[in-house]
Amino acid sequence: MTMEVYYRMINSGVGKKLKEILNGLIPGLIPEPIPVRVPVRRPEQRGNK
Repeated sequence: MTMEVYYRMINSGVGKKLKEILNGLIPGLIPEPIPVRVPVRRPEQRGNK
């Protein structure tokens, strides 16, 4: 099973229920993704107005 198929299954409705059941049996088995802040470079303002 590829990672793409795995993540599609886990993020579907049935997968979420399966994840809840498995995490209930073994806490921390399938961790929740943690959002990460990524710095965004702002375009430099030009002096031409």
